[in-house]
Amino acid sequence: MTIMIRSKVLSDSAWKEVLAKNKAVKDNGMLKALADIKKLGDDDHDNAQKILDDVVKLTAQLKKSKDTAASPAVTKFLAELSSAADVAMRDIAKAKVEAEKKARAEAEAKKQAEKKPSRDAEDDDEEEESPALLTTKLIPLLRQINKGEMMHVLVARLGKQVAVMMSRKPIAPVRRKLLAEQLGASGGVKYFSGHCLKEEGATTFVMKSEVAGLAKQLKLALLNQTGMRVKRLSCRGEDGETDDDLEDDDDIAVADSGADEDAVPRFVPGVDVKERESGDGEDGVPKFVPGVDIESRPSPALASAPQEWDGARETLQRNINSLKRAVQSQVADEGDELVAEINDHLEKLDRIFGKLDRRLADSLASAGAAREAASRREALRESRSILAEYIRYVSSEPLIDHLDNNPFGVKTELKSTLSASLTKLARAIG
Repeated sequence: MTIMIRSKVLSDSAWKEVLAKNKAVKDNGMLKALADIKKLGDDDHDNAQKILDDVVKLTAQLKKSKDTAASPAVTKFLAELSSAADVAMRDIAKAKVEAEKKARAEAEAKKQAEKKPSRDAEDDDEEEESPALLTTKLIPLLRQINKGEMMHVLVARLGKQVAVMMSRKPIAPVRRKLLAEQLGASGGVKYFSGHCLKEEGATTFVMKSEVAGLAKQLKLALLNQTGMRVKRLSCRGEDGETDDDLEDDDDIAVADSGADEDAVPRFVPGVDVKERESGDGEDGVPKFVPGVDIESRPSPALASAPQEWDGARETLQRNINSLKRAVQSQVADEGDELVAEINDHLEKLDRIFGKLDRRLADSLASAGAAREAASRREALRESRSILAEYIRYVSSEPLIDHLDNNPFGVKTELKSTLSASLTKLARAIG
């Protein structure tokens, strides 16, 4: 079973043993709920969550029983049962997210595989055994990924050196020779297949291998092979392991004289710009001349961005405090030891605010206050980096979903509040 509910407490045999030693305590359906855990199939996340939710509710009912309260052993067991159920629910929520990501990637791969490939000159060129497949022919494929298309990839790894090949079609093993030549190797090369797509704003490699340390190596390989710098690159293995190398600004910077919709504007190092006194250009875009600092007011959205983030954090704190009060109210009549244990668990909820701190508000305030182009760009780079960190945390923290689905009737709405606020801030940063 993939879900792996490991706790020995979450079993019908453990509860039977408790009932046998405490005849006054009556089963309220807990035996059936715990027995149903054994029937769960591989990746049966939804049913597992429902059963564990029932276990939590049944535990709360048993705690209110006078017969239960009269038995310290039963009270202690129920506390352990509730805690084990909470841990299992977090683990299952995380496993469910990973399974859904994998399913989406596989569905997209199948969809792309079913498409009839176009037989234009570019595709014909892909059939050639040419080193251009690793250089110039790679550039348009990277741009198509940036526009939402998925590509098959074959990665060759020799120590810390990496070479990568992309194709709209599955890559034949015979192409390994080109990758080995790119690495200047005659042997000892390891090859890994997978696919690459745009995912959550990053160029993401989904590989059938371990991905530790691979993101930085892939980024360097793409730069060496194409002259294109992929700023936001992420790797994910089939086991759910991830390795990210994320920077700021748009994803792909083209290191040539041309520009397209994927390119990041190029700047000459050490030169700031200022709006030309002669006015705007013919297309209404301000003209610039090198050599002078820029003094410009921040956009209204950027100016109000720090207050937006502070407001979102206040809303989260208020809703979590409401949940804490609801929980404490329901367990107020329990024993001191159990109340103390529950309060200790509730304190752990504050870890969310340890991750979603005020660094973003401070960075946005610095960007809004900057009067020079260089200072503002630097502050915005920091803001984008912090924002990316927050977005990754919100999408991967199972505790947030667990709190939103709490059984105490409190609408925390953490995920929706955070998503709306972070989206608004991303637009303000630009």
